[in-house]
Amino acid sequence: MLTMYKCKNFNKTGKIQLPSKWRSQFGLLPGKLADLRFDHDQIIIERANLKSTHNKRLISENGSIHIPKELQQLLDITEEEEYCLYIDEEDKSFVLKLISEN
Repeated sequence: MLTMYKCKNFNKTGKIQLPSKWRSQFGLLPGKLADLRFDHDQIIIERANLKSTHNKRLISENGSIHIPKELQQLLDITEEEEYCLYIDEEDKSFVLKLISEN
């Protein structure tokens, strides 16, 4: 089950701040690798599996992660697009979804 954490505008650098409470629970500590994978119009951010072929990114000292350009393009993210960050405690991951304008 997903719990909404926060919605905000995507910035041009592609950095997403991961909330520290869940970051430590999920093993996504500064200096560690995270897997980023595209799945059904969302990006899943989870602890890296070294055998996977997903995009890997380092967690920065301040707990942020950079969303690579290729994933931004798959989601059709443009600068200042609004997104929501969800917490998936069961799968120990963060889920990034764009807010679609219907």
